[in-house]
Amino acid sequence: MKYIVIALLLLVSGSVSGQFEDQEFGVISQKEIDMESYPEDPESGAVVLFDKGKSIFFDYRGAYDIRFTRHKRIKIFDNSELDYAEVAIPFYEDGYDATEKVVSIKAVTYNFENGRIIKQELDPSTVYVERINEKWRSKKFVLPQVKAGSIIEYKYVLETPFHFNLPDWTFQHKIPTIYSGYEVRMIPFYEYVFLAQGIKEFDHKESYVDDRVRQWGDVNKVYGQNVGSGVEFKEYVHKYVMRDVPAFKDEAYISSIDDYIMKLDFQLAKFHSPQGSTEEIISTWPELNNDLLDSDHFGKYLNKAKRFAKKILEEELQIATDNSMLKARKIVNYAKNSFKWNGDYDKYAIKSAKDFYKTRVGNAAEINLFVIALMRRAGIDAEPVILSTRNHGKINANYPFTKFFNYVIVLIKGDTPFLTDATESQLPYNRIPPRCINQSGLLVEEDQENWVGLQHNIPASELHQVLLTPDPGSGKLKYRVTLQAREYAAYHYRDNYNNDTAELKSYFEDKIGGVQTVMAVNYEKPDKPYVIVIQGERDLEQLAGNLIIKPFLNLNITENKLTQPSRRYPVDFLYPRKELFDVSIAVPAGYALNNSAEPVNISDELVDIDLSYSQQGQLVKANGKYTLKESVYEPAQYDSLKYIMNKIVDSFNRDLLLEKQSD
Repeated sequence: MKYIVIALLLLVSGSVSGQFEDQEFGVISQKEIDMESYPEDPESGAVVLFDKGKSIFFDYRGAYDIRFTRHKRIKIFDNSELDYAEVAIPFYEDGYDATEKVVSIKAVTYNFENGRIIKQELDPSTVYVERINEKWRSKKFVLPQVKAGSIIEYKYVLETPFHFNLPDWTFQHKIPTIYSGYEVRMIPFYEYVFLAQGIKEFDHKESYVDDRVRQWGDVNKVYGQNVGSGVEFKEYVHKYVMRDVPAFKDEAYISSIDDYIMKLDFQLAKFHSPQGSTEEIISTWPELNNDLLDSDHFGKYLNKAKRFAKKILEEELQIATDNSMLKARKIVNYAKNSFKWNGDYDKYAIKSAKDFYKTRVGNAAEINLFVIALMRRAGIDAEPVILSTRNHGKINANYPFTKFFNYVIVLIKGDTPFLTDATESQLPYNRIPPRCINQSGLLVEEDQENWVGLQHNIPASELHQVLLTPDPGSGKLKYRVTLQAREYAAYHYRDNYNNDTAELKSYFEDKIGGVQTVMAVNYEKPDKPYVIVIQGERDLEQLAGNLIIKPFLNLNITENKLTQPSRRYPVDFLYPRKELFDVSIAVPAGYALNNSAEPVNISDELVDIDLSYSQQGQLVKANGKYTLKESVYEPAQYDSLKYIMNKIVDSFNRDLLLEKQSD
């Protein structure tokens, strides 16, 4: 991933031209009406005609807030992209009376019938607010009467008191964009830096000083400081434009679109006081750690939690061992079974330690910081690790921005250190959830900068023991499958199907067909393999008196999702993977294995593949194994990996032929 990082000072001036730069709301051109596809991407089901944003600082109650305006227009070509009629506007509430506000929304659908434009305006009563988590909300609406051929247009205004995070801008979407432009009008007291991700060069970029002089009132506050009367200033104006932005192709095995999509991220770097002093806002990683440890909602919460942790250790846990690892395991398992996660990600505790102790329900920070308090009270060296979950994007270690982080886990030190997260009862005590496996996290220690790798190198494995019994007389193939899933493969089944045999049966019915019974064991023992037994019967394929058998029953990889001719992003499997197959086929009397089935054996730094067939009397054995050795494969390895995946798909999906023997 490449970033361009530039302080928002004066850039080279230039001119902007383009069909959509000054487009007014509701003014639809004949060219837009007649457009049936986008020539640069004729297969796309829609195109963003333009997407324009603007951020300004405005005087609000003696201080300066930020007003962000967005104006967007999309042409829908076919029904595949009707979801773009559903719009969500996220906004932030800090929990301490400061909040962002969506102050206006205007939205219209344009349809074209009998040579006339039919306008359908959004009914304001249909706009609603949805809770995302404790601090984030989303204002949502659906544009009316959207269909193939429609143009949709909306414009909204969001006001925010939070200067640290100037509204960011995304130039790229999953559909192509003809014009995307962002204008920021700065005041000289706030200096920002931006990270330009995925952008080699803007189609247009300019900066200039607006000649208009602005003046504040008698007493105003900037960044908490009073500014006397008569303070005059001019705005710095910055414009960024990109044209004909291609659609982002959401390829398989990618960490997060936010890690690669073309966008600008802003962060406050300095505050310049009107009295002449300058305050550095971008700190260092050690300073960021110190701020966290000094926070009421992080370090001080942890310290206060120790008092309640002592009660739990004495009254509930009563650990009778001096072995620190056994104590740590017991504490983690206690927390997993006694504390309830409310589903919210956060790097800060919202509740007090006392309230969490009473309710035993909390966000990720409240639970895991309390676990650290338990560990420390028990004499175990435990530290918090802050990270960015996969859906939140990767961390740029060059810039100590707190907004990069949204989650806390626990590092247990000692002879055998491990990471843990007490929000997940379906994982072993020494594993973190897949959502947390995202490069590295920052160890929160005073005056330190130490990073902890989050990758997991033990393969997630599935062993399939299969017995196939073909019956030419009835035309049926009976099967019995015993699946043993370990590591994150076991978590996948536990988390997705919750030991619901009806759900498991539906899943395997789609893969195998003819499922009659499903049984599972070890669901509540996350340190044990999760075992699933499937029995069923399916039609037996026959051709010219011979039997055609699919030995692995589609339980293997059946499709190579690496379909692009090349790739700019890593292939991220989250963790190494291993699939093993031990198949026994009871050959009916008078049949024998056709010896054309070829073995496969490949072993290199990327993968291991081993596949063989044999017949012993009336039993045919098919033994197969493939291992993807790495969690993440770099773009330079893509061609080799794509070839290997094709090899796995081809080899493990071949049919076996049991030939009818002549008398």
